[in-house]
Amino acid sequence: MFLVTFLVAVLTSFAAAKDYSGHKVIRVIPREESALHNLHGLAGEFDFWQESREVGSTADIMVSAEDHPWLASELEERGYDVMTMIDDVQPLFDLQKIPSTSASFDYDSYHNLDDINAWMTDFVAEYNEFAELEAFAKTYEGRSVNKIKLSSDLSDQSKPVFFIIGGTHAREWITPATMMYTAKFLVEQYDSSKRDNLLDIMEFHIVPVFNQDGYEYTWTNDRMWRKTRSPSSFRCDGTDPNRNFDCQWGTGGSSSSPCSDTYMGTKPASEIKVSNLQNHILSIKDRVKIFMDVHAYSQYWMYPYGYSTELPEDNDDLVRNLKYVPGSISYYIMVLPAVQAIRATHGKWFQYGSIANVIYVASGSSVDWAYDVAGIKHSYALELRDRGQYGFALPADQIQPSAEEFFAGAEAMVRYLKIGNDL
Repeated sequence: MFLVTFLVAVLTSFAAAKDYSGHKVIRVIPREESALHNLHGLAGEFDFWQESREVGSTADIMVSAEDHPWLASELEERGYDVMTMIDDVQPLFDLQKIPSTSASFDYDSYHNLDDINAWMTDFVAEYNEFAELEAFAKTYEGRSVNKIKLSSDLSDQSKPVFFIIGGTHAREWITPATMMYTAKFLVEQYDSSKRDNLLDIMEFHIVPVFNQDGYEYTWTNDRMWRKTRSPSSFRCDGTDPNRNFDCQWGTGGSSSSPCSDTYMGTKPASEIKVSNLQNHILSIKDRVKIFMDVHAYSQYWMYPYGYSTELPEDNDDLVRNLKYVPGSISYYIMVLPAVQAIRATHGKWFQYGSIANVIYVASGSSVDWAYDVAGIKHSYALELRDRGQYGFALPADQIQPSAEEFFAGAEAMVRYLKIGNDL
């Protein structure tokens, strides 16, 4: 009887979701190179919500209530500027999980994987004149990764494709929510009396949740899980899917340690869904004119490369629409029409540039692979809201405004590229 009771207790403990009560998020600013180097050394010990790329840039670190006093004190003694961004993350996580009371699907709430998959089926059935559902990948745990195809004429195989994926990193809940809103905006704004609808210009392929196994795990076990769920060692599971693509794999900005959040896997495209996605994109690459992998948080609009600070061959084309904005925060701020559209929506600034030069070096990324291997010139990585006030605990009341500004930016980009004959 004791053995049975013990096993039940053990299994129950494994099934219970991880409690982050008392965990804080602190913001640290290194003021010299040695401080920056020492800060990077802490990455294996603490959960960095945001890394510091250079002296003067911020790093956001989640730390337990037990570790906070000594860590904050140690950092301050070493000359770091330290401030508390979130005093307790668990209540914010709890608010994110409050179920909707709406009788219909509530776009302004966060949803678990079953709800999202059910929404995809219902959405395609409701808007069958515009939408189709297509499975293109499998996960380690056997789930089917689906995309919604949206067009005013799905039989037109000559129409350029805009391929968007969300939920690559499991804990970034705002990205699936934004992808679903994007699909809603596309069909609801269609006007058959006009000739310049987005669904007339392009065929949109929207993947709300790419990393399905990881996303499900954030709802059932650990809200802060980032990686996939495939076994990587005796002690640790999961691979960072955005370090696993077959492009400059393992050349920097990723980890060979299976327990790291940036673990690159055993080989390029070792993750089945990454391999499946690569094959799928290659099968339609002649039609895919825009590829976008949407993440959170920090408000960035980025392009290749992630593996190197070297600028891509098409850099001039990618930045030719940069414009100086008089009266902007910095004299040197340049913004894309897309970023200008975002700014005009809710006043949010998105920093623009190549991945390695804007945030950090990251090899094996989806965007570098799309650009270098699949040959998709307009390949982008986005980081949605916010800039650290809530981070991964973004309240549900920010879903709609986040989606609105993303949609405005995407629409502005599509229309600009169409005018420039890049589609």
